[in-house]
Amino acid sequence: MKTKIAIVGTGGVGGFLGGLLAAYYEKDEKVDVYFISRGEALKRIRENGLKVDAQTGNFVARPTMATDHAEEIGKVDYVIYCTKAYDVESGIRQIMPCIGPETVVLPFLNGVDSVEKIRKMLPENEVWYGCVYVVAYIVEPGHIVEHTNGYRYMFGSPDGSPAKINALAELFAAADIQARAMPDIVRRVWDKFAYISTVATVTTYTDKTYGEILSVPEHKSLLKELQSEFQTVAKARGQELSPGVAEAVIAQMSRIPGDTTTSMQRDFRAGKNTELESLTGYIVREGKRLHVSTPTYNMMYSELKHREHIVHEK
Repeated sequence: MKTKIAIVGTGGVGGFLGGLLAAYYEKDEKVDVYFISRGEALKRIRENGLKVDAQTGNFVARPTMATDHAEEIGKVDYVIYCTKAYDVESGIRQIMPCIGPETVVLPFLNGVDSVEKIRKMLPENEVWYGCVYVVAYIVEPGHIVEHTNGYRYMFGSPDGSPAKINALAELFAAADIQARAMPDIVRRVWDKFAYISTVATVTTYTDKTYGEILSVPEHKSLLKELQSEFQTVAKARGQELSPGVAEAVIAQMSRIPGDTTTSMQRDFRAGKNTELESLTGYIVREGKRLHVSTPTYNMMYSELKHREHIVHEK
């Protein structure tokens, strides 16, 4: 029996990981890799393959099939889901023909609420946690560039099938892909969420770069207030975070070029759909549910919702 893997989304995160998998297993008799994509990216992948410029070298990946119709693929063993967080429910509905009773869904998405949403839609399936550190982006449709200083994909599930987790880990390892199964994956996901939620929220609210946030006391103070509220919500949930996570956020920001902006910030500037609900609104809602005060999150969330409303009214 072949192992069938469907990569949903061929942007930076999904295109890079899917490209590595498809390139290695292109002629393998035991593994099929499928891309579920759309638009011009799908057209170019079908015609020329997916072009990937990686730190370790450039290559062209040709999946077993690239399609925007999940029924053409049929049931798969693993769905690796890599779209924006706001597309989760509609995206899962579109790929239902790929999902059988034994299918595992592994989302590599920003935030922590995507796993909850997918589990509600697929209560009988294993839905794992994923956490990724990679700098990869679309240059043009069908062309991905990766320039991370040591990318990492991490995954797992406290209650997932050890056999299925090990099997996927072995497929990654055979292809020399830096994707590892982690027993403490939930903590790692929340550690990353402590970074992306606070940093995306403060940069978008102020519309300032990393360097401006760290160098202007007023902005840095807002970041620290968000971090404090985030940790209080996590504690109220009973969610463990790594010691010194707030200091680690600032240290990580300081290692990144000062003119850096966040993807949510850029989406707001461009008037696009944003991940506000997953990255900011989630903490506001959890604070309310747990009777935890989050005044800075509440203020920024309210203002950003107002900005979204103005954009969508135009």
